[in-house]
Amino acid sequence: MIARALVHALTLAFAVASAACGDDGKAPAKSPAPAAIANPVTEGSLTTLTLTPEAVQRLGLEMATAAIETVSRTRSAGGEVIAPPGGAMTVTAPTAGTLQAAGGGVPRAGSRVTRGQAIFSLFALQSPERNVRLESERDAAAAEAELTLAAQRVQRLERLLADGATSARAVDEARAQQKVAEATAAATRARTRELGNSPAGTGGGLIVRSPLDGVLHSVSAAPGQTVAASAPLFDVVQTEGLWVRVQLFVGERHSVDTSKPATVVGLGAATGPPLIALPMAGPPSADPATATSDIFYALQSPVVHALHSAGGTVRPGERVSVLLPLTGSEQSLVVPTAAVVYDLNGGAWVYEATGATKFVRRRIEIRSQTGDRTLVTRGIEAGTKVVTAGAAELFGTEFGAGK
Repeated sequence: MIARALVHALTLAFAVASAACGDDGKAPAKSPAPAAIANPVTEGSLTTLTLTPEAVQRLGLEMATAAIETVSRTRSAGGEVIAPPGGAMTVTAPTAGTLQAAGGGVPRAGSRVTRGQAIFSLFALQSPERNVRLESERDAAAAEAELTLAAQRVQRLERLLADGATSARAVDEARAQQKVAEATAAATRARTRELGNSPAGTGGGLIVRSPLDGVLHSVSAAPGQTVAASAPLFDVVQTEGLWVRVQLFVGERHSVDTSKPATVVGLGAATGPPLIALPMAGPPSADPATATSDIFYALQSPVVHALHSAGGTVRPGERVSVLLPLTGSEQSLVVPTAAVVYDLNGGAWVYEATGATKFVRRRIEIRSQTGDRTLVTRGIEAGTKVVTAGAAELFGTEFGAGK
């Protein structure tokens, strides 16, 4: 016990002596800060804007209240514009032959064509009848001559029978021959009309026509070229009534309400009214490698032209954004879309009205936008009054570009 007390006493004495030797009456010096910020300003001190009552009236500001509403559940997914089944065709040569331009020449790839438009004239090789139409016209002329001759013979025999110079049997045989000539002439006339409606052109050439209204995707042959039977000549793709294919993970597909239309937006397209695509019962397609299955929507013709502000149409193979409706509904904070303004970096803001002439800019996080409603994830609370009409003017006023 005595030894232990002696050890404690020596330890305490050593600690006191060390503190006395190192204490010179001054606090230890602090190391300098690695960076100095002069006049620091927080984001909150920049977002309060106070106007005069006259300025508020001149800007025509209008308010709305952020509220919790029941909204339909949606999900954004990527889609691909495709031609509907049967909307893309490869036209091949019906027989071996030599190609010639039809009409004013062969259209270039990318040109718009109409259904039935002549693209090529194909002159068949080793044709057993090099000019079928001329042969048919010759047969028709011969049949008409035979019919005229038979009719004249009947008239002569009828006059002879009236004079008693021939028999009634001869007249009957002449009338029968006239009937045969009439039937032959009718058949040759019908054959000539049929050949006139067939793809055969003058000189025995076959007219190769476009089977669709659309755009020439590619041209695989040229005038003067000799092609084999079934050789590809050109590809035509339908540009009206296009579809959108959306690939979804199989676990998410059942949550999509396929009875409701979807909203389609072209990538980089200007903002505008929502573009509606109707659900379609497409072919059952899936990809086992990625565990995805496909759902299909049909773009309406007026919608297709509205997807690009420049007036162009979407093209098969183009990627688009699709807002899919999901089953069920949920509660979400909603503000008018007109209340949202965006800064240079794409940040979303609203102006909260904290008084008659005082407005505070609040950063918000947007979940989605549907028409004139914007769903907000965070940044403001329910019941907050936000500026709708005049929000852009407040933004310009705050940064020196307002009225």
